[in-house]
Amino acid sequence: MADQYLAVTWNEYHSLSQLLAEKILSTNIALDEIVAIARGGLSLGLILTDFLQKPISTITIQSYTDIKKQGLVRITSKLGKTIRGKNVLLVDDIADSGKTFARAISYLRAFRPNSITTAALFYKPHSSFKPDFFAKKTSLWILLPHEVTEWIKTFTQKMQTEGKSETEIQMFLKSLGFIDNQIAFVQKYYARLP
Repeated sequence: MADQYLAVTWNEYHSLSQLLAEKILSTNIALDEIVAIARGGLSLGLILTDFLQKPISTITIQSYTDIKKQGLVRITSKLGKTIRGKNVLLVDDIADSGKTFARAISYLRAFRPNSITTAALFYKPHSSFKPDFFAKKTSLWILLPHEVTEWIKTFTQKMQTEGKSETEIQMFLKSLGFIDNQIAFVQKYYARLP
């Protein structure tokens, strides 16, 4: 089961972000503002503000309701500043179904920016939307380093309902690269084992 997932470390995340920034900078594309799609695009947006030396704003779009289950794509936090006439770089961590990017672009167009360029750290080939820039293409389910609690909790609870033992759960979590203190923290506060 672990081979279905791509567990990304902070070092890998940062390296891929730099690669993405290099791709963007090498084109000499005009950019005035980064708009990060929260929650997933926040870490990438923050890193890209440093690499690209551009200001950042955010919008929040929610869609996933559970592991691999996408619900209705909706904006839950609106853009807080004007982008009218600006060249916007819209960023998210993953272009998965493509629905989040499509919804964000539709929303941002109402603010009349000069242009919207898109970037994602990961692009999945089945996505209905292909970003202008991406760092890595994969079909695997991606476990990002800023989602440790979320994933340990989700996997632990799912495996508990399947009747898996504490040892089986621990071994699986470690096979994904989670370390003892991360597992202990989540299990102590969120996903107690029997």
